[in-house]
Amino acid sequence: MRKNCTSLQEKLIKEEAEKSAAVESLVKEREARLDIERSHTTLSEDLGRTEREIQSANQKISSLNEMYKRLQEYITSLQQYNGKLHTELSSVEDELKRVEKEKATAAENIAMLRGQLTLSISSQEEATKQKDDLASEVYSMRGELKQVRDDRDCQLSRAQTLNADLMKLKESRENSSIELDSLTLKANELKEKTSLKENQIKALQEKLAAAEKKLQVTDISVFETRTEFEGQKKFVDELQRRLEDTEFKLIEGERLRKKLHNTILELKGNIRVFCRVRPLLSDESRSTEGKIFSYPTSMEASGRGIDLSQNGQKHSFTFDKVFIQDVSQEEIFVEVSQLVQSALDGYKVCIFAYGQTGSGKTYTMMGKPGHPDEKGLIPRSLEQIFQTKQSQQPQGWKYEMQVSMLEIYNETIRDLLSTNRSSYDATRLENGTPGKQYTIKHDANGNTQVSDLTVVDVHSAKEVAFLLNQAANSRSVGKTQMNEQSSRSHFVFTLRIYGVNESTDQQVQGVLNLIDLAGSERLSKSGSTGDRLKETQAINKSLSSLSDVIFALAKKEDHVPFRNSKLTYLLQPCLGGDSKTLMFVNISPDPSSVGESLCSLRFASRVNACEIGTPRRQTNGRATDSRLRYC
Repeated sequence: MRKNCTSLQEKLIKEEAEKSAAVESLVKEREARLDIERSHTTLSEDLGRTEREIQSANQKISSLNEMYKRLQEYITSLQQYNGKLHTELSSVEDELKRVEKEKATAAENIAMLRGQLTLSISSQEEATKQKDDLASEVYSMRGELKQVRDDRDCQLSRAQTLNADLMKLKESRENSSIELDSLTLKANELKEKTSLKENQIKALQEKLAAAEKKLQVTDISVFETRTEFEGQKKFVDELQRRLEDTEFKLIEGERLRKKLHNTILELKGNIRVFCRVRPLLSDESRSTEGKIFSYPTSMEASGRGIDLSQNGQKHSFTFDKVFIQDVSQEEIFVEVSQLVQSALDGYKVCIFAYGQTGSGKTYTMMGKPGHPDEKGLIPRSLEQIFQTKQSQQPQGWKYEMQVSMLEIYNETIRDLLSTNRSSYDATRLENGTPGKQYTIKHDANGNTQVSDLTVVDVHSAKEVAFLLNQAANSRSVGKTQMNEQSSRSHFVFTLRIYGVNESTDQQVQGVLNLIDLAGSERLSKSGSTGDRLKETQAINKSLSSLSDVIFALAKKEDHVPFRNSKLTYLLQPCLGGDSKTLMFVNISPDPSSVGESLCSLRFASRVNACEIGTPRRQTNGRATDSRLRYC
């Protein structure tokens, strides 16, 4: 029994060793599985190579389809074989269970034998016999066990191999299907790209053919273009020559325009007279018994004639233009604008308003402040001059302009633009002696200068408007029975124009004198006393001197009394033939002023009958006769 027990212990030790060996075999199987996973990685790398070989995939698709069919058949056979292996594996597992049961039984027997060891001494001999039997039996059992284990290991390895092959096949099938799908998609994409490329190639071929045709056409048209370019170049040269001729003709045309413009004004008369009848005022209309003025409608006198009725007697007068009561300021300026243009052309121009107090002289010259539609001749003339200055810049003309304003009050010249206004009142007549003297001088070219007079450079009509407002605030006015706000002095506005044309080296010097004379009035009607009486006497004296000068010019006397008053001496170039002169005679329609109106019309008629010399145009600092062609 002891020997049997020992042998059984050795058998158990061997079985444990075999068990450890089986564990080692399991570890080896795990390593084999790792090797399989590495091979799977290798397969994935091979798959990557397969993806890089997409270009050859189109040729392998058919073979892969056949392989896929074979694989399916092989998979079915493997599945059948796997079923057989599963059945054999189950039988082997049953055998293993039986051996384990026998092992458990043997362990129980060993325990029983150990308990019976003390009892088995007596039966040692029997045990020896049994030992031999058991030894033989153990030997046979070991052989059987070894055989079973070998079969089990073989079956296990086979089962594992089959399982691995099955997994590989499944994976390869899945990979093959995925690869097949991707290859199919890529093949379709390649087909689409191929078709697109073919279409692009066709389009490019068509474009190439069209480009070749265009190139041929271009080669043909290059010569035509060169020929056309040479023709265009000749045409441009011809246009350039014509442009130069046109510019020359434009300059000549401007010269001719100025010459014809001056000729027209000369034909109209170098001293012209316009007559304007102001509208009746509200207080005058209530006392009016009948109209004292009428206007002939004959062809010769229409627009130029005016008839005055006094005490049943009719007096007829004819002037260059007669403006009836409802005429607008704009219509009047249209008739004057040509004279204003002459100042820009280099002539001296003088426009002055004459008439009794309250006849509308200041309204004609200055207009009504704050009413743009009722601007007078002075602001409208300035607007025209600055607009023309702007329009002639493209022709090469550049102008510089200077403004001065003065008044003649009680035969004393006053500077209306003087900045030293604080001592202005102190310079008035003191004990019959003026505080500051201004001297009038005429040079050989007929230019008039007033010593110490303020002269301001101006660049826009707004600047001149500001100066006019300053002068209007400084002008001497007073109240009489004939006018609430009567001008008690002669107002003289002078604009000197210096023009240079750099392209033609032409220079002009023009002067525009705009004069608002003080109103003539009878002492019996004005009711002036004191200072107003002296003012009225001085005004009437200067206007009488003006009448004397006009009469002397009309009779062509050798001596003309220009120096009898400051007014006539200042106007000497305008009245003596060195200027284009226009006189506005302003008439009141009030029947109570019919006597003064008749005197004004008679004086204007004498002025209109005067024949003065030809005005001269200032070019390059020299005066030239307007009848000569100027450069």
